[in-house]
Amino acid sequence: MERIVRLCGRGLGYVRQYGPAQLYYKIKERRERNRAEAKYEEWLEEQLREEKGTGKEAKMLAEDGPLISILVPAYETPVAFLRQMIESVLNQSYGKLELCIADGSVTGQVEETVIEYSERDSRVCYQRLKENLGISENTNAALSMANGEYVGLLDHDDLLLPGALYEVAAVLKETKDTDVLYTDEDKVNMDLSHHFQPHFKPDFNSEYLLSNNYICHFFVVKRKLALNIGGFRGEFDGAQDYDFILRCTEKAEKILHIPKILYSWRCHEASTANNPESKLYAYEAGKRAVAEHLERMGTPGEVLGTSNYGFHRICFPRKNSEILIKSFANMNGQMGIKVVYYDKACNNSVTIHGNYDYMLFTCVRKARLSADFLEELRSCCERPKIGIVCARVYNRRKRLSSDIRMKGVQDPFGGSLEGLKKGYTGYFHRGSMHQEIEAPTDCFLVKGKLLKGIKCCTIEELCAFIVEQGYRMVYDPWAVVYENR
Repeated sequence: MERIVRLCGRGLGYVRQYGPAQLYYKIKERRERNRAEAKYEEWLEEQLREEKGTGKEAKMLAEDGPLISILVPAYETPVAFLRQMIESVLNQSYGKLELCIADGSVTGQVEETVIEYSERDSRVCYQRLKENLGISENTNAALSMANGEYVGLLDHDDLLLPGALYEVAAVLKETKDTDVLYTDEDKVNMDLSHHFQPHFKPDFNSEYLLSNNYICHFFVVKRKLALNIGGFRGEFDGAQDYDFILRCTEKAEKILHIPKILYSWRCHEASTANNPESKLYAYEAGKRAVAEHLERMGTPGEVLGTSNYGFHRICFPRKNSEILIKSFANMNGQMGIKVVYYDKACNNSVTIHGNYDYMLFTCVRKARLSADFLEELRSCCERPKIGIVCARVYNRRKRLSSDIRMKGVQDPFGGSLEGLKKGYTGYFHRGSMHQEIEAPTDCFLVKGKLLKGIKCCTIEELCAFIVEQGYRMVYDPWAVVYENR
């Protein structure tokens, strides 16, 4: 009965969070993704078999590879979970590691278990804190114990997959002077019998990182850099890793992504992995972390929450926000903007002439535009080093008319976002989040000054020319085009 009451309460919470219609779409979309991932565990088993074959290479690499310190803040960790976490580290094929556990528990169950392991394996380092200092300061205590050139973050009830540190060390040896790297991850149930919801991430995407902490686990950073930025900050407890990752990536010169599932996030009742409403304070802390990041970077913007906890919308400063333009025809020639139409069926060729502050390229001629469509695109495009801002475009069937693709995503179970139904948000909400993308959508705004010297070209050549100049192409999902029937 207690479980039924708890489930009903959670259901009502989701209705309040999303509303009935959006919740309906969310459930349908999750079921479709679950069907697509039906063979994920078979795929993961194959990856694990490949990792088991690297044992000899891992031992050779450890001879001159970096020492990696795994930081774990522990607090009243269930003994079974604690043992599984410790053994997932000590059983790594790459053995040049140390496991630094800072324990803020009131009882002695964590201490008793860890001491048992430390007496058998000198790589286990343990400190019993005088009091629970909170997750940030507990993690800082673990950081102060570390001796490795690099440190990796591991929650006290999660797991590293067997080849995680080998993959990390191999990349670090191959690519010198790496400051930060991260991997893909999945979720695992309480008894470790079922892996699910893999997260196949993009290469470093600062725009997407503003929308959510997509990096999360497994995160590895130079210990010197972690210390230089001051470690973790207690005022961001609940989103301390998000704040830490933002500050690390601000200072890092080389950030790498390993597109492999190497970390499993245990999912249980108290975990945000399964019950988002269990830590609402964490999402507020995440918004504050992003706001402070924008301030440090000198980027004016307001961080707003969305109906999906932990995912944000950034509103950049606007000009002429009272001007409402409902169609491309009304927009053309106004406020220094030229609308250029192109035909996808004819090699996407465009001819450019005249001097304009902005040029809007679209293959959709008749459409309804979202409120403040132009100002949304312009406010994003006016930012430094942003050259192209792409709108979200729905075709006459109310489906996305083109893909939204970030560099580095290696997802064997997901196809293109092209054709995504209106009301759906896409894999990890990527259809509805700011991000840097590889190819334009069917409607995009360009700074006019970047087009000097271009007379006639294809859309692909135009975008490549701008990107080669050092400008970024980003997707702004809040500027929406609805093609008319």
